[in-house]
Amino acid sequence: MSDKKTGILLLSHGSRLDDGEEVIKAYKEMYLEEFPDAIVEYGFMEIRKPGIQETIKTLTEQGDLEKIIVVPVFVAHGLHTKRDIPGLLGIESDFDEEEVSGHHHHHHDHDDHDDHEHHHGHHHHHHHDHDEEPVEFDGEIILTDPLGIDRRMYEIIKDRVSEYL
Repeated sequence: MSDKKTGILLLSHGSRLDDGEEVIKAYKEMYLEEFPDAIVEYGFMEIRKPGIQETIKTLTEQGDLEKIIVVPVFVAHGLHTKRDIPGLLGIESDFDEEEVSGHHHHHHDHDDHDDHEHHHGHHHHHHHDHDEEPVEFDGEIILTDPLGIDRRMYEIIKDRVSEYL
């Protein structure tokens, strides 16, 4: 589970609120408790720093890495995991714009961001002044599936409900 040649990037969406950082940081700490030698960092896709590029740089400074495993700590696949994140990582994506309800659109579906850059029609990922170029890393970058459908997640949902039954 820990290998000196492998870096692990736990990737969170990024938010202006601190809650998301507290969660992803706790997962990094849990990982290190179990695998103290692991090279593991957390980063954010947008809005918050460190971004993807910066986190990969931090990982590569910790060892002579051959591989970086990126785990999107998202519940399900979406435009971010299928299109934006592969783009930022500079890795192949089999994403087809036509899948998006049959028409092209190059900005976020969830307009709960209060930054308006993505209404100007440039870049389909509106990152704040970092992560514009794909990352520089000579080794292999693997992007895993998000958390997805898992009985362990269902157990958490049940716990949340039972608190109020």
